[in-house]
Amino acid sequence: MEPRKIFKSGKGSYILTLPKEWVQKNGLKDGDYLYLDISNDKIIILPQETGKKVAFLDLREFSFDRVLRRIVAHYLADYDTIRVKVSTEEQRRALVYASDILVGMEIMEDTGEEVELMVHLDPSKINMGEMLERISKVCLSMLADFIKLSSEKFDKKMATSIVFREKEVDRLYLLILRLAGDSRFLRTYAKSIERIADHLELMTEAILKLGRSYEEFSLLEKVYEVLRDSTMAFLKRDIEMAEDVLEKVKSLKENVSVLQENLKKYEKLEIIHMKTILDGTVRILAYSSDIAEITIDQSVSDTKNF
Repeated sequence: MEPRKIFKSGKGSYILTLPKEWVQKNGLKDGDYLYLDISNDKIIILPQETGKKVAFLDLREFSFDRVLRRIVAHYLADYDTIRVKVSTEEQRRALVYASDILVGMEIMEDTGEEVELMVHLDPSKINMGEMLERISKVCLSMLADFIKLSSEKFDKKMATSIVFREKEVDRLYLLILRLAGDSRFLRTYAKSIERIADHLELMTEAILKLGRSYEEFSLLEKVYEVLRDSTMAFLKRDIEMAEDVLEKVKSLKENVSVLQENLKKYEKLEIIHMKTILDGTVRILAYSSDIAEITIDQSVSDTKNF
Protein backbone atom coordinates (compact mmCIF):
# COMPACT_ATOMS: atom_id res chain seq x y z
CA MET A 1 0.00 0.00 0.00
CA GLU A 2 1.47 3.35 -1.07
CA PRO A 3 1.09 6.39 1.24
CA ARG A 4 0.14 9.79 -0.26
CA LYS A 5 0.16 13.17 1.51
CA ILE A 6 -2.94 15.40 1.59
CA PHE A 7 -2.53 19.11 0.78
CA LYS A 8 -4.99 21.85 1.72
CA SER A 9 -6.36 24.02 -1.11
CA GLY A 10 -8.32 27.13 -0.17
CA LYS A 11 -10.77 27.08 2.72
CA GLY A 12 -12.76 23.93 2.06
CA SER A 13 -10.90 21.56 -0.29
CA TYR A 14 -8.04 19.12 -0.09
CA ILE A 15 -5.75 17.81 -2.84
CA LEU A 16 -4.34 14.31 -3.23
CA THR A 17 -1.89 13.56 -6.05
CA LEU A 18 -2.31 10.47 -8.23
CA PRO A 19 0.45 8.05 -9.30
CA LYS A 20 1.67 8.94 -12.80
CA GLU A 21 1.75 5.28 -13.86
CA TRP A 22 -1.92 4.76 -12.90
CA VAL A 23 -3.00 7.88 -14.78
CA GLN A 24 -1.15 6.82 -17.94
CA LYS A 25 -2.33 3.21 -17.73
CA ASN A 26 -5.96 4.34 -17.71
CA GLY A 27 -5.50 6.76 -20.60
CA LEU A 28 -6.20 9.83 -18.46
CA LYS A 29 -4.89 13.36 -18.92
CA ASP A 30 -5.14 16.84 -17.43
CA GLY A 31 -8.78 18.00 -17.32
CA ASP A 32 -10.33 14.51 -17.39
CA TYR A 33 -12.92 13.43 -14.83
CA LEU A 34 -12.59 10.71 -12.18
CA TYR A 35 -15.42 9.02 -10.27
CA LEU A 36 -15.42 8.53 -6.49
CA ASP A 37 -17.16 5.67 -4.69
CA ILE A 38 -17.38 7.17 -1.18
CA SER A 39 -18.13 5.31 2.06
CA ASN A 40 -17.49 6.14 5.73
CA ASP A 41 -13.92 4.90 5.97
CA LYS A 42 -12.70 4.74 2.37
CA ILE A 43 -12.84 6.32 -1.08
CA ILE A 44 -12.42 4.26 -4.25
CA ILE A 45 -11.18 6.27 -7.26
CA LEU A 46 -12.43 5.02 -10.62
CA PRO A 47 -11.32 6.12 -14.12
CA GLN A 48 -14.95 5.67 -15.28
CA GLU A 49 -18.38 5.07 -13.79
CA THR A 50 -18.84 1.52 -12.52
CA GLY A 51 -20.50 -0.61 -15.17
CA LYS A 52 -20.53 2.32 -17.59
CA LYS A 53 -18.32 3.07 -20.58
CA VAL A 54 -17.12 6.66 -20.48
CA ALA A 55 -15.15 8.51 -23.16
CA PHE A 56 -13.37 11.87 -22.98
CA LEU A 57 -12.84 13.43 -26.41
CA ASP A 58 -11.04 16.58 -27.47
CA LEU A 59 -12.66 17.48 -30.81
CA ARG A 60 -11.82 21.18 -30.83
CA GLU A 61 -10.04 20.98 -34.20
CA PHE A 62 -12.70 18.82 -35.89
CA SER A 63 -15.20 19.74 -38.63
CA PHE A 64 -18.95 19.06 -38.36
CA ASP A 65 -18.69 15.72 -40.20
CA ARG A 66 -15.64 14.54 -38.24
CA VAL A 67 -17.34 15.32 -34.93
CA LEU A 68 -20.48 13.49 -36.04
CA ARG A 69 -18.55 10.42 -37.19
CA ARG A 70 -16.65 10.25 -33.89
CA ILE A 71 -19.81 10.46 -31.80
CA VAL A 72 -21.60 7.82 -33.89
CA ALA A 73 -18.56 5.54 -33.57
CA HIS A 74 -18.64 5.80 -29.78
CA TYR A 75 -22.41 5.22 -29.75
CA LEU A 76 -21.95 2.03 -31.76
CA ALA A 77 -19.08 1.00 -29.47
CA ASP A 78 -21.62 0.98 -26.61
CA TYR A 79 -20.39 4.04 -24.70
CA ASP A 80 -22.84 5.41 -22.13
CA THR A 81 -21.24 8.81 -21.46
CA ILE A 82 -19.21 10.94 -23.84
CA ARG A 83 -17.62 14.19 -22.64
CA VAL A 84 -16.53 16.33 -25.57
CA LYS A 85 -14.35 19.43 -25.68
CA VAL A 86 -15.52 21.81 -28.39
CA SER A 87 -14.55 25.29 -29.55
CA THR A 88 -16.95 26.29 -32.35
CA GLU A 89 -20.68 26.52 -32.95
CA GLU A 90 -20.27 24.15 -35.90
CA GLN A 91 -18.97 21.46 -33.54
CA ARG A 92 -21.81 22.13 -31.11
CA ARG A 93 -24.35 21.79 -33.94
CA ALA A 94 -22.80 18.44 -34.81
CA LEU A 95 -23.38 17.26 -31.23
CA VAL A 96 -27.00 18.45 -31.31
CA TYR A 97 -27.51 16.64 -34.61
CA ALA A 98 -25.94 13.47 -33.19
CA SER A 99 -28.35 13.56 -30.25
CA ASP A 100 -31.22 13.82 -32.75
CA ILE A 101 -30.26 10.83 -34.89
CA LEU A 102 -29.03 8.49 -32.14
CA VAL A 103 -31.86 6.86 -30.18
CA GLY A 104 -31.46 7.34 -26.43
CA MET A 105 -28.73 9.99 -26.62
CA GLU A 106 -29.20 13.33 -24.87
CA ILE A 107 -27.09 16.39 -24.13
CA MET A 108 -26.92 16.47 -20.34
CA GLU A 109 -24.53 19.38 -19.79
CA ASP A 110 -23.00 22.19 -21.84
CA THR A 111 -20.42 24.34 -20.04
CA GLY A 112 -19.35 26.23 -23.14
CA GLU A 113 -16.05 24.47 -23.71
CA GLU A 114 -17.28 20.97 -22.85
CA VAL A 115 -20.46 19.07 -23.63
CA GLU A 116 -21.60 15.86 -21.94
CA LEU A 117 -23.65 13.38 -23.94
CA MET A 118 -25.36 10.46 -22.24
CA VAL A 119 -27.11 7.42 -23.69
CA HIS A 120 -30.20 6.30 -21.78
CA LEU A 121 -30.95 2.81 -23.07
CA ASP A 122 -31.84 -0.37 -21.24
CA PRO A 123 -31.15 -3.25 -23.67
CA SER A 124 -33.14 -5.63 -21.47
CA LYS A 125 -36.29 -3.61 -22.22
CA ILE A 126 -35.78 -3.46 -25.98
CA ASN A 127 -37.08 -6.34 -28.06
CA MET A 128 -34.78 -6.85 -31.05
CA GLY A 129 -37.46 -8.67 -33.01
CA GLU A 130 -39.77 -5.66 -32.66
CA MET A 131 -37.00 -3.29 -33.77
CA LEU A 132 -36.31 -5.40 -36.87
CA GLU A 133 -40.00 -5.57 -37.69
CA ARG A 134 -40.35 -1.81 -37.23
CA ILE A 135 -37.44 -0.89 -39.52
CA SER A 136 -38.82 -3.33 -42.11
CA LYS A 137 -42.30 -1.80 -42.02
CA VAL A 138 -40.96 1.73 -42.40
CA CYS A 139 -38.88 0.73 -45.41
CA LEU A 140 -41.75 -1.18 -47.01
CA SER A 141 -44.07 1.81 -46.52
CA MET A 142 -41.51 3.97 -48.33
CA LEU A 143 -41.52 1.62 -51.31
CA ALA A 144 -45.33 1.31 -51.32
CA ASP A 145 -45.72 5.07 -51.46
CA PHE A 146 -43.00 5.42 -54.08
CA ILE A 147 -44.97 3.04 -56.32
CA LYS A 148 -48.06 5.27 -56.01
CA LEU A 149 -45.95 8.36 -56.58
CA SER A 150 -44.07 7.08 -59.62
CA SER A 151 -46.66 4.98 -61.46
CA GLU A 152 -50.10 6.18 -60.36
CA LYS A 153 -50.40 9.76 -59.11
CA PHE A 154 -47.52 12.22 -58.69
CA ASP A 155 -47.72 13.94 -55.29
CA LYS A 156 -45.01 16.20 -53.84
CA LYS A 157 -46.31 15.80 -50.27
CA MET A 158 -45.98 12.05 -50.52
CA ALA A 159 -42.42 12.47 -51.83
CA THR A 160 -41.53 14.61 -48.81
CA SER A 161 -42.96 11.94 -46.53
CA ILE A 162 -40.80 9.25 -48.14
CA VAL A 163 -37.63 11.31 -47.63
CA PHE A 164 -38.60 11.97 -44.00
CA ARG A 165 -39.01 8.24 -43.32
CA GLU A 166 -35.52 7.55 -44.62
CA LYS A 167 -34.22 9.45 -41.57
CA GLU A 168 -36.28 7.20 -39.30
CA VAL A 169 -34.75 4.12 -40.94
CA ASP A 170 -31.28 5.58 -40.24
CA ARG A 171 -32.15 6.07 -36.55
CA LEU A 172 -33.43 2.52 -36.18
CA TYR A 173 -30.46 1.14 -38.11
CA LEU A 174 -27.92 2.72 -35.74
CA LEU A 175 -29.90 1.54 -32.70
CA ILE A 176 -29.98 -2.03 -34.04
CA LEU A 177 -26.23 -1.94 -34.70
CA ARG A 178 -25.59 -0.81 -31.11
CA LEU A 179 -27.70 -3.66 -29.73
CA ALA A 180 -26.80 -6.39 -32.24
CA GLY A 181 -23.40 -7.20 -30.77
CA ASP A 182 -21.39 -9.55 -32.98
CA SER A 183 -24.38 -11.03 -34.83
CA ARG A 184 -23.46 -10.72 -38.50
CA PHE A 185 -26.98 -11.81 -39.49
CA LEU A 186 -28.68 -8.96 -37.63
CA ARG A 187 -26.08 -6.48 -38.85
CA THR A 188 -26.36 -7.60 -42.48
CA TYR A 189 -30.14 -7.50 -42.38
CA ALA A 190 -30.25 -4.01 -40.86
CA LYS A 191 -27.62 -2.77 -43.31
CA SER A 192 -29.59 -4.13 -46.28
CA ILE A 193 -32.76 -2.35 -45.13
CA GLU A 194 -30.84 0.88 -44.53
CA ARG A 195 -29.30 0.76 -48.01
CA ILE A 196 -32.70 0.09 -49.61
CA ALA A 197 -34.07 3.18 -47.85
CA ASP A 198 -31.11 5.19 -49.16
CA HIS A 199 -31.88 4.12 -52.73
CA LEU A 200 -35.56 4.93 -52.27
CA GLU A 201 -34.58 8.44 -51.21
CA LEU A 202 -32.50 8.84 -54.40
CA MET A 203 -35.33 7.40 -56.49
CA THR A 204 -37.77 9.86 -54.90
CA GLU A 205 -35.47 12.78 -55.70
CA ALA A 206 -35.36 11.54 -59.31
CA ILE A 207 -39.16 11.35 -59.67
CA LEU A 208 -39.44 14.83 -58.17
CA LYS A 209 -37.18 16.11 -60.95
CA LEU A 210 -39.31 14.29 -63.53
CA GLY A 211 -42.42 15.84 -62.05
CA ARG A 212 -44.88 13.16 -63.11
CA SER A 213 -45.68 9.44 -62.89
CA TYR A 214 -44.88 6.78 -65.50
CA GLU A 215 -46.86 3.63 -66.19
CA GLU A 216 -43.60 1.68 -66.68
CA PHE A 217 -42.82 1.93 -62.98
CA SER A 218 -45.82 -0.25 -62.12
CA LEU A 219 -43.22 -3.04 -62.35
CA LEU A 220 -42.21 -1.98 -58.85
CA GLU A 221 -45.32 -3.66 -57.46
CA LYS A 222 -43.63 -7.03 -58.00
CA VAL A 223 -40.43 -5.64 -56.48
CA TYR A 224 -42.44 -4.69 -53.40
CA GLU A 225 -43.71 -8.27 -53.11
CA VAL A 226 -40.15 -9.59 -53.29
CA LEU A 227 -38.89 -7.20 -50.62
CA ARG A 228 -41.89 -7.93 -48.39
CA ASP A 229 -41.35 -11.69 -48.71
CA SER A 230 -37.60 -11.43 -48.07
CA THR A 231 -38.13 -9.49 -44.84
CA MET A 232 -40.89 -11.88 -43.75
CA ALA A 233 -38.66 -14.86 -44.50
CA PHE A 234 -35.89 -13.44 -42.32
CA LEU A 235 -38.14 -12.47 -39.42
CA LYS A 236 -39.90 -15.84 -39.47
CA ARG A 237 -36.76 -17.79 -40.44
CA ASP A 238 -38.68 -19.33 -43.34
CA ILE A 239 -36.15 -21.01 -45.66
CA GLU A 240 -38.69 -21.99 -48.32
CA MET A 241 -39.93 -18.42 -48.62
CA ALA A 242 -36.31 -17.25 -48.92
CA GLU A 243 -35.72 -19.71 -51.76
CA ASP A 244 -38.83 -18.42 -53.56
CA VAL A 245 -37.53 -14.86 -53.24
CA LEU A 246 -34.24 -15.80 -54.91
CA GLU A 247 -36.09 -17.35 -57.85
CA LYS A 248 -38.37 -14.34 -58.28
CA VAL A 249 -35.43 -11.92 -58.21
CA LYS A 250 -33.87 -13.60 -61.23
CA SER A 251 -36.89 -13.06 -63.47
CA LEU A 252 -37.52 -9.53 -62.19
CA LYS A 253 -33.97 -8.46 -62.99
CA GLU A 254 -34.58 -9.56 -66.58
CA ASN A 255 -37.78 -7.49 -66.71
CA VAL A 256 -35.93 -4.43 -65.44
CA SER A 257 -33.23 -4.91 -68.08
CA VAL A 258 -35.89 -4.94 -70.82
CA LEU A 259 -37.41 -1.76 -69.38
CA GLN A 260 -34.01 -0.07 -69.38
CA GLU A 261 -33.62 -0.83 -73.06
CA ASN A 262 -37.01 0.77 -73.81
CA LEU A 263 -36.06 4.14 -72.29
CA LYS A 264 -34.69 5.34 -75.63
CA LYS A 265 -38.06 6.77 -76.63
CA TYR A 266 -37.83 9.46 -73.93
CA GLU A 267 -35.94 12.76 -73.87
CA LYS A 268 -32.32 12.72 -72.70
CA LEU A 269 -33.01 14.40 -69.34
CA GLU A 270 -35.92 12.04 -68.67
CA ILE A 271 -33.72 9.04 -69.45
CA ILE A 272 -31.13 10.15 -66.88
CA HIS A 273 -33.67 10.37 -64.04
CA MET A 274 -35.59 7.25 -65.10
CA LYS A 275 -32.30 5.34 -65.18
CA THR A 276 -31.63 6.45 -61.58
CA ILE A 277 -34.97 4.90 -60.59
CA LEU A 278 -34.33 1.66 -62.46
CA ASP A 279 -30.78 1.38 -61.12
CA GLY A 280 -32.22 1.79 -57.63
CA THR A 281 -34.75 -0.90 -58.41
CA VAL A 282 -31.93 -3.30 -59.35
CA ARG A 283 -30.19 -2.51 -56.05
CA ILE A 284 -33.40 -3.19 -54.08
CA LEU A 285 -33.65 -6.58 -55.75
CA ALA A 286 -30.00 -7.27 -54.94
CA TYR A 287 -30.47 -6.41 -51.27
CA SER A 288 -33.64 -8.54 -51.18
CA SER A 289 -31.48 -11.42 -52.42
CA ASP A 290 -28.93 -10.71 -49.70
CA ILE A 291 -31.67 -10.89 -47.06
CA ALA A 292 -32.96 -14.18 -48.48
CA GLU A 293 -29.44 -15.63 -48.49
CA ILE A 294 -28.67 -14.71 -44.88
CA THR A 295 -32.03 -16.24 -43.92
CA ILE A 296 -30.78 -19.54 -45.33
CA ASP A 297 -27.33 -19.09 -43.79
CA GLN A 298 -28.85 -18.33 -40.40
CA SER A 299 -30.85 -21.55 -40.48
CA VAL A 300 -27.68 -23.62 -40.35
CA SER A 301 -25.82 -21.49 -37.81
CA ASP A 302 -26.14 -20.99 -34.07
CA THR A 303 -27.51 -17.47 -33.68
CA LYS A 304 -28.73 -15.24 -30.92
CA ASN A 305 -32.48 -15.47 -30.36
CA PHE A 306 -34.38 -12.24 -30.71
